[in-house]
Amino acid sequence: MAFDDSLVKDVLKHADIVKVVSAYLPVIRKGKDYLAKCPFHDDTNPSMHISPELQIFKCFVCGTSGNAIGFVSKYEHLSFREALKKVAEICDYHDPRLSDIREAKVVDPKRVPLIKCLHDLTVYYQYALNSPEGKAGLDYFNERHLDADLRSKFMLGYAFKDGKATCRFLEEKGNSLKTIEDTGVANNINGVYADRNQGRVIFPIFDTNGEVVGFSARRIAPGPEAKYVNSPETYLFHKSNILYNYHNAKEKARIAGYIYVLEGFMDVFALYRIGIESCVATMGTALTAEHIRLLRALNVEIRLCLDGDLPGQKATMGIANDLAKAGLNVRIVDNQNSTKDPDEILNSDGAMALNAYLNKLVSRVDFILNYYMNTNPLQTTEQKTQLINEFIPVLLAIRSQLELDTYINKLANITGFAPDAIRNILKTAREKPAETNFKQVINEYHPEKKILRRLEFAERELLYQMLSNPQAVAFYEQNIGGFYDETYRIIANFLIEYAHEHEDFVPVDLISSLETCDLPEKDLLINQISTLYLERNHPDKCDESLLVNLQEVINQEKEKIFENDTLEQSLEGKDPKEKARILSDYNRRRLRKKNI
Repeated sequence: MAFDDSLVKDVLKHADIVKVVSAYLPVIRKGKDYLAKCPFHDDTNPSMHISPELQIFKCFVCGTSGNAIGFVSKYEHLSFREALKKVAEICDYHDPRLSDIREAKVVDPKRVPLIKCLHDLTVYYQYALNSPEGKAGLDYFNERHLDADLRSKFMLGYAFKDGKATCRFLEEKGNSLKTIEDTGVANNINGVYADRNQGRVIFPIFDTNGEVVGFSARRIAPGPEAKYVNSPETYLFHKSNILYNYHNAKEKARIAGYIYVLEGFMDVFALYRIGIESCVATMGTALTAEHIRLLRALNVEIRLCLDGDLPGQKATMGIANDLAKAGLNVRIVDNQNSTKDPDEILNSDGAMALNAYLNKLVSRVDFILNYYMNTNPLQTTEQKTQLINEFIPVLLAIRSQLELDTYINKLANITGFAPDAIRNILKTAREKPAETNFKQVINEYHPEKKILRRLEFAERELLYQMLSNPQAVAFYEQNIGGFYDETYRIIANFLIEYAHEHEDFVPVDLISSLETCDLPEKDLLINQISTLYLERNHPDKCDESLLVNLQEVINQEKEKIFENDTLEQSLEGKDPKEKARILSDYNRRRLRKKNI
């Protein structure tokens, strides 16, 4: 390792994996362990097990596993060193050695010239905004109440009408024409490069680290052209991965305890104008799995504030359901069918009105109930029945009995049906679920439920004992020539090396050693080791007789495999008569050996 191994041990000794995972996901206690919805695959029921005793986690569906550092590293896409510091921060552990860690950033050589080109262009756009030609753009921003501080913070600008001059400027700054084209900024028409954003005001778009990766350009004057021109998909810019202002909002949100999710960047600016900086915008796209991952990493309440018309409400309902399925705490701004967005409310009614609007929050279930009431006339029995049928899946997802009773009574008041009648419908829906039984699926993936061959069972048992007992490692080294299973063999070799350097076998430390080693298959090994540690069907006591019995089984089964391989080789290419003779001799030898 490139840094002190004892630092890793000290951080993990002071870390609580339940606290670390809870900083990112809701967890549920089950016995002495905890469960959470796994963030590393599309999980709908909790399938990730967290063991406070062993200080490790393991998903029994996708197989992802590790210790607290591994979890943070995988969840936030951080290096081991960065994740180590993050775990210490979450667990409030301070050590001067942490400040000495200097992470050598992994540089993507393909990103470097693109980032530089976009930075040069952003500065040029800001310069253009303050030029005589840029006054039209400056007037537009002033009309939208975007003052100098906001313009500076979000690096707003203007693109000169001479798009070819813009490309020449970028070339003079050392950017190649290929790089300029690859940023998505320039159009190449018959070998002539020109800025596609020419004559428009510019809104830079940032990635999660605050680097400019693209632009949204708005026309100023009326005309037949599209109001907005956005950067095309490039190596850097993927609209489905970006939440506008996330780079600024992530720390503000953790302090505030919430984050507003809005439609576009003008709404973000409106909230900034009244002092709310914990806000992001989807930029008009549907909420994606990457958006949900980014929001989940904040571990705060999500406050949805989208358009108030029916399409906007429908989108809000879908997004709220997706967030709830992902285990996020979500509330919704009750727009009461208003079609005004935050920017319009602020400009027409003032800061107090916008603040009041943003703080009028309802639960997801209340919002869905209101949506169904607004979109379904309730004049006939059939219409009321339809409302109940559409709302049943929402009720089935509610875990709190008090909350469930509240909404059953609300639904009864709205429709005129008796609460008991709605409860009977719920009972029928539970007894005949249309969805997959995910618990059964999880059990089918669980390694303890698999039928193991005799050799695999013996090797697995010996490997389990080696994970917790240095004596078992020594026994393997002296008496077993090597496991037949390749993965078990690699783990055993790693344990031999580990045992020579360490006196004890703490699971969390062993996994850390794997995390920082150079083995290409280390993720597979970590998954297998975590699975073994979490299994409950092993003898508590490891004595000499257990190890000898396992050795006998392993040797017997390996000998059978060797005999079968030898037999297959001897039969290869022989005629039927010769094959029959060889098989007869083989069976006689086996029978004689059995009777000895």
